[in-house]
Amino acid sequence: MHVEHTDYDASSLASILEYAKQLEGKTLREACNLDDIEDSHKRKGSFGDALEEYYFHYANNSDPNPDFVEVSTELKSTPLKVKRNGDYSAKERLVISLINYMSVVGETWETSSLQKKLRHILLVAYQYDKDLNPVDFLIKIVELWGIPEEDLPTFKHDWDTVVDKIRAGRAHELSGSDTLYLEAATKASSSKDRRPQPYSPIPAKPRAWAIKQSYMTVTFNHLLHVQSIRRTRDEGTLDLLELVKRRFEPYTGLTEEELAEVCGYSWAGRRKPKNLCALITKHILGVDEDLKIAEFEKAGIKAKTMRLKRNGVPKESISFPAFSYFDLAERAFEESDFLGYLRQKYLFVIYREDRREHGTFHLSEVLFWQMPDADIVEAKRCYEEMQRRVRAGHAERSVTSTENRCCHVRPHGRNKADTLPTPYGSEATKKCFWINARYIGEEIDRVKRADSRSATSRRAHGLGDEVAKNTIRVAELFAGVGGFRLGLEGYQDPDHPEFDMPAAGPFVTVWANQWEPPGAFTKQFAARCYRKRFGDDSVVNQDIHAVLDAYEDGAIDIPDVDMVVGGFPCQDYSVAKPLAQAEGIVGKKGVLWWDIYRFLQLKGCPRFVLLENVDRLLKSPASQRGRDFAIILSCFATLGYAVEWRVVNGAQYGFPQKRRRVYIYAEKADSGWNLEDRIEHGVIAEAFPAEISGDMRCIELLSDPYENSEEFGVGLKQSPFENAGCMQGGTVVTVAMSPVFDGPKMTLGDVLVPDEEVPEEYYVDDEKLEKWQYLKGGKKEPRVNKRTGFEYLYSEGAMAFPDPVDAPARTILTSEGGGSASRSKHIVQVGDGRYRRLVPDELDQLQGFPKGWTDTGMSDIQRAFCMGNALIVGIPHRIGEVIARRTAEED
Repeated sequence: MHVEHTDYDASSLASILEYAKQLEGKTLREACNLDDIEDSHKRKGSFGDALEEYYFHYANNSDPNPDFVEVSTELKSTPLKVKRNGDYSAKERLVISLINYMSVVGETWETSSLQKKLRHILLVAYQYDKDLNPVDFLIKIVELWGIPEEDLPTFKHDWDTVVDKIRAGRAHELSGSDTLYLEAATKASSSKDRRPQPYSPIPAKPRAWAIKQSYMTVTFNHLLHVQSIRRTRDEGTLDLLELVKRRFEPYTGLTEEELAEVCGYSWAGRRKPKNLCALITKHILGVDEDLKIAEFEKAGIKAKTMRLKRNGVPKESISFPAFSYFDLAERAFEESDFLGYLRQKYLFVIYREDRREHGTFHLSEVLFWQMPDADIVEAKRCYEEMQRRVRAGHAERSVTSTENRCCHVRPHGRNKADTLPTPYGSEATKKCFWINARYIGEEIDRVKRADSRSATSRRAHGLGDEVAKNTIRVAELFAGVGGFRLGLEGYQDPDHPEFDMPAAGPFVTVWANQWEPPGAFTKQFAARCYRKRFGDDSVVNQDIHAVLDAYEDGAIDIPDVDMVVGGFPCQDYSVAKPLAQAEGIVGKKGVLWWDIYRFLQLKGCPRFVLLENVDRLLKSPASQRGRDFAIILSCFATLGYAVEWRVVNGAQYGFPQKRRRVYIYAEKADSGWNLEDRIEHGVIAEAFPAEISGDMRCIELLSDPYENSEEFGVGLKQSPFENAGCMQGGTVVTVAMSPVFDGPKMTLGDVLVPDEEVPEEYYVDDEKLEKWQYLKGGKKEPRVNKRTGFEYLYSEGAMAFPDPVDAPARTILTSEGGGSASRSKHIVQVGDGRYRRLVPDELDQLQGFPKGWTDTGMSDIQRAFCMGNALIVGIPHRIGEVIARRTAEED
């Protein structure tokens, strides 16, 4: 913008700089005769606004052109903080300009407005003091500054990384951990603010181009002992990662000892230097060993040796300094040193174990790594659990690596006598937080494959403009191995054509959550399967309750969605407090329905909801028949949803398994429903035709979920809810319905694999057949309760033995796996007369998944567990087809 003022000549850079230099050593109170400005604790930018208005005499603006347009120079002010050793560091990143998602995709680095602004910056740095008004902040540095020539390739690479993500329709996934010097920093007044992006229907957080805090610290600290990497002529255009990779490449295959000797650091007969990795890295990059690597300091990078065993897991976890028990007990995670450690960016110098020579490790590759934002949530869980134990007087009880996927706590002292005081007067062994070795191994693998996206995501991001406009964005809760996603979105992956499945419509899953309590790594096999099939970043593998806490705190983002889907367990849904109280409805902790309800609230009540549960939900609990379902319907009513439900038995609609589940479809309806008509002509009725076989019943729910929890179903011996019904505004119509289906019907025999694909261990030995026959046979026999000694008559009916292959299979349970005899497991007789259990590939297909879907490295028992928890994929597919068709007709 053009500036006219007699204090300086706005067309002369020398005049502007001479005038600006008068600020050094002064405050705005002294330089501008200001008494007060808005407190920067309340609003960032108040110092900069005052500097522009009262010293340089131009109004604050959002003009994309430089502030001093006639000399192509940008004015930027930024705070400094004083470290304990007296050095200065940047207090925050340096924000340059807002990112316009719609226009930046048409730019190149060379033509970008950002690149022009970074060439000439008039930098004003002031000493921040939280106890002072901004008019009294002391201005320490006024310099005309631009990006050094040697850093331009890395800035260009960072810019390309961000813009390529926007071009791929992934602006909503941008993160500071993507880049080294430059980042796309969040820039919003509210955690819910969103902006459109050009190649995806998913709104993204507003972001701004910003130079990272670590880079600015090096820029300001002229006394910092640093040295830039010496580049050869042909390395001038390489970004930092390319440069580091090229330098290390000639040494690939050497052991650490051999590499150390090449670099002049042999330690024969002496202890290996603790900073050997840093010394080797400096030598290879051409930096003197007594200086710091300037590029690493600017990006906040620390070199770290990682030795990976043959299974890909590092030999050691990453440890941090020992913590103070007092600090841990008092400081919130957001204020902790631990969070600062987790934000560290590493250069991993990776050695992999020789396949033939145990214990010998060879240099394999180098890569940059920083803990992703989503995993910070899991690390927070570790911190807060250890904090809880210390506060409860149990500092001796560490959080183990089996309790948390990312981090754990263990001793970090010289010996047991090396202790620290605790808040409750005793001493406890020094401890510190560690990043789990297995997690690091997974992350190294993820980073190596970061450029590969799932086929479904590629298809979604490649949607044409018209299709993208009509896309139905889906969040999949309690995702398991992706049954809802597969049914709605279908599957296409050139690497796995055998898994191809059609989509039900323009559904795109933009967020998913899967978590198997109590959180141990060994329990997360379903999430690993989901990632294997849909991509590394396809699912958040953390406790949904903690994830929603983090979202409310603004620590993470969850994209906006049009539809929420999920299968949730039948639990105790009772309500502790009424809606009228300030904190609203409060349900029992750990009951997953309340996380669904909370998700709907936090995401502004997406238009569609599709849920699956056992049909027992309509009747439970025995003490108040129908209460739990009444609570759920009442919750939907409070959010303005109209609801359909139906119990669907898969076998009655052609699927090869008798599996009765209740499907709940909810919609934010713009108009009133004719409930009786909706039962026969609604979304579920169109997907699964049925005829009325009983009398319709009308029920009025109580107005508050709490009242339904307290009063609904009291004294009833039978639930008032039939296998079908609708609800809107608290009015319920329900009726018994019978399926109408004359299409092809599949049987158990249709999914049996050829005999040659069945491992021998699945066949039942002749001597064990008698036990199988006993367990599946009818019984009427006396038994004794082991606890009370009471004798009673136990009876149960007979089951088919073997299971008939010319009929649908019985319901698959989570206990289907394993070789022991069981009443609930399937057993079939094959052509040679032998009996065998079902193999996992058959279980996959009984649920409508492609053959081999769960064959991702998990055990056969785990595969069976996943299928026992899954749904029949074809059911949400048929419902999705109706939703998609009706939505298209609206347009």
